[in-house]
Amino acid sequence: MRTQEALHIAVESFPMAFDITVQHDLKKLRRGLNALETKVAPQATIRTLNRVAESAKVASARHIAPQMNSRQAAVKRRIETHKATFKQLWATLVARDRALQLIEFVVGSKKPTQQPGGKRGLVRAKVYGKTRTLTDAFIAPRRRGSSKTTVYVRKSGKRLPLKMLFGPGIMQLFRQRENDAIMQAKVQERFEPEFHRNLAFYLNRYKQP
Repeated sequence: MRTQEALHIAVESFPMAFDITVQHDLKKLRRGLNALETKVAPQATIRTLNRVAESAKVASARHIAPQMNSRQAAVKRRIETHKATFKQLWATLVARDRALQLIEFVVGSKKPTQQPGGKRGLVRAKVYGKTRTLTDAFIAPRRRGSSKTTVYVRKSGKRLPLKMLFGPGIMQLFRQRENDAIMQAKVQERFEPEFHRNLAFYLNRYKQP
């Protein structure tokens, strides 16, 4: 989806992804620049697109995470940034339809639940405001020696194999109009100030001997 609007977010849907593309009318943006500024404008534009895309990602994660009772960092990991280049003057945020690990929703400590004497603590997870106690689940390292943990259940009565548990994904909330409006507002807020800041940055580099 491409239009001639000064600033817009184009949205496209795919089976396993949902993306938002940030563009800007470069002719309007560069109008009034002097010759020296015009030389560095492409670099400033690319840097601006990528930084504004990251700002929109942060704004989206900040909006989505509390609704799911997840951490912002976990939500951000499900949103990929396809950066702008000289040949591709737009940056794209792509939300992946992949569930978050249940450890992101665990209430309280996320440390291993193995206790002295072989006892295991109960795992409680809060998703969309509802808390559940998972009596058969336990928290353990993702791999031997790792400090990162996740939630497992046993597939049988034996010690192995294990099954990792997952919560919901972000796709439904990412697609909502409210989230779209929040990202668009962030783009509108950040684009021009960021462009002028980056233009000054590259002008200073260009003028240095």
